[in-house]
Amino acid sequence: MKYLKQFAILCAFCFAGDLLSVPLHGKIPGNVLGLALLLIFLCLKWVKESHIYEVGEFLQQNMAFFFLPATLGILEALPQVGSQFGILLLISFITTFLTAAAAAFTVVFVIRLQSRRRIRREIQAETEEASCRK
Repeated sequence: MKYLKQFAILCAFCFAGDLLSVPLHGKIPGNVLGLALLLIFLCLKWVKESHIYEVGEFLQQNMAFFFLPATLGILEALPQVGSQFGILLLISFITTFLTAAAAAFTVVFVIRLQSRRRIRREIQAETEEASCRK
């Protein structure tokens, strides 16, 4: 029963994202809006991670299965794009590299930002401690 509740929560966010996408005329996909809503609710602690953890882990571990229809769709379209296969492959490699680079730079930026904040808090704590001693 717990898994059904967790799955229902995720489906509710997916449905809410689809509903929000309608007035936007599909400019932002419903699944993206649903994930954004879920992120907001998790950040505000209106939904706890424990409310969706097990089903989320299951879905994440079986993610390749969900890409199967898209992969088969690409294989069906292969005759139409066969002449452009080389350029599509090149674009795929370039965008994969750029995505990995962007992710790496983001991680480095966030780590540095967190480090600066930690140092500021430590300095502030030392300053407050020193002023209390006087």
